[in-house]
Parts: sequence; C-alpha cells; structure tokens
Amino acid sequence: MLTLDLNSPDTRQALLLERLETGKPLVAREIADALQVSLDTIRRDLITLEKQGALKRVKGGAIRIDKKLSPMVERLKEMPDWLTKAKGIFTELLVNSPSMFLDGGTAVLFFARQIPVGYRGQIMTPSPLVATALLEKQIDVVLIGGTLRPLGGIATGAEAVRSLSKSLADVAVLGTCGLDPDFGLSADDVEEAAVKQIMSENANRVVVLASADKLNSRSAHQVVPCDDIDVLISSGSKEMTSVYNAFEIEVHNV
Repeated sequence: MLTLDLNSPDTRQALLLERLETGKPLVAREIADALQVSLDTIRRDLITLEKQGALKRVKGGAIRIDKKLSPMVERLKEMPDWLTKAKGIFTELLVNSPSMFLDGGTAVLFFARQIPVGYRGQIMTPSPLVATALLEKQIDVVLIGGTLRPLGGIATGAEAVRSLSKSLADVAVLGTCGLDPDFGLSADDVEEAAVKQIMSENANRVVVLASADKLNSRSAHQVVPCDDIDVLISSGSKEMTSVYNAFEIEVHNV
C-alpha cells in the first residue's frame, strides 16, 4: 500500500489542489488537523500555490481563482445545490416579507422556486426567469422592463432604474458576483450593478446569497458596502464568514 509523504510540500500541495477541484474551499485549520501538520505549514503551502496562480488566499484558508462569469443561460445547468440547506431560513424570511425585490442569477432563481404556492406578498423582479417561476406558482409578480443583460439575465437601463426608484419593498434578495469586506457586494456588469443598487436602496433589508467561492473576492463594480447588508446566506464556513460579523450582518452558514 502506497503511503503519502506528507512531509513533502509537493505532496501536500497536490492534495490541496485536488480538494479545490471538487469546488470545496480550503479551510486551513481543518486541513492542518486532517494532514496532522502545523497550521503554519499549510499557510506556507497556500502562499506557494497563490504565487503559482492556482488559488486565492482568503481569511482562514483559500478558494479557487475566480473564473469569468458565463452567461445566465449557460449557468442554468449548474443550479446552486448548496441552497437546499437554506430552506428553513427562506421560510422564516418569507413570513416576515410581504413585499420583495428579487434579483436575477441562479441563486435567486433557486430561492424563487422555493417560494410556496399561496404566498400572498408582492414580488418585483427584473428577471424574466424569476418572474416565470413565480407565475407558475400563481404568485403576484411585477416584471421590471428594460434591456436584458446576458450575465445575470436581468433588465437594465434607464427604464428599469426608473421603475425601481418608484417602488419600495421589505426585503431585497440579491445574488453575488463578489463579496469583499472592504469593497462590499459587487457585480461584473456595470448596468446590472446599477439595478441591484437601486433595489438595495429601496428595501428595508438586504439579503445576499453568496457561495463560498464568491466570498472575499471583488468584481468590477460595487453594488453596496457591507454596512448596507443585513443578512448573508452562504456555503462558506464560519471561519470564512467571520469577518462579516464586524458589520453586524446576520450570517447563516449552510
């Protein structure tokens, strides 16, 4: 039986890269315990791999290098299964939200599909896909018009911003391109960022859905700073999301 030499940096780093390929974030302390090496040893491995461009270090560990976001129609094949663990949180959110803004993207579409038939609140969305999912459940939905952008699949432009600026909601549920403690929530598309921003400004609470790979990363255009986020639902570990506690964000790790 072949025994791995965990004293070899090459062996350890190969194991780290193999774990990254599964889509799981690297939590330094967990890996150090599993491999029975020191935390400093794992940190040095992560520094080496980051210099090679293989990963990005974040607080408490590392994540895969951000890949360019593909169009929404392509991402529909990869629905965010991690959100299945958040259904209880969604139920509580719906009970306390008679009106909602729903963003676009796969995470928000997953959320929309969890809203039960019989929900009596009003929902406004710039996403035709989200609106269709709600229509199938006979839920009252207002579809915001504008120019559709391919990344998030939402309506954008002056018409969309004007409509949203005249509307209010109890909560805005937003997807994530990047979430960074210093830069806040960000988006890859400047037009989509503007729509997300107006939804955030006109909602009493802002809920962000962020998978682990979106944490502690920045996209090109800021949506809102972390001070304006009320709830974060994430597949990231508690160690990865602990930095957001300083902003008094209600964090749910699922």
